[in-house]
Amino acid sequence: MITDGAPQEEPEHIIAKASRRIREDEANKRVAFFAVGVRDADMKRLAEIVVRPPVKLEGLDFTDMFVWLSTSMQKLAQSKTNEEVETRPPGTVEEQVALPPPGS
Repeated sequence: MITDGAPQEEPEHIIAKASRRIREDEANKRVAFFAVGVRDADMKRLAEIVVRPPVKLEGLDFTDMFVWLSTSMQKLAQSKTNEEVETRPPGTVEEQVALPPPGS
């Protein structure tokens, strides 16, 4: 989900219900939910809704964000059913090492 982190006039009980569903589906391995905050996103509010820490999209760099998302999804797809998989934010050393050299 790419968002500014602010509700769009939804009632609080709808947001709480969505958050519970995200958490239940994550716990039951039905979904891997990634939240990305843009510009002045309310990251604290966003963190209350999701399981994984939300990631801030710095400078609206969608290329790095999609590379990070792709790398994270590859790790999740290759993991065992109950295995915990760490997904590091974009720009970390691990993610930079995983990227091919420019122009390749």
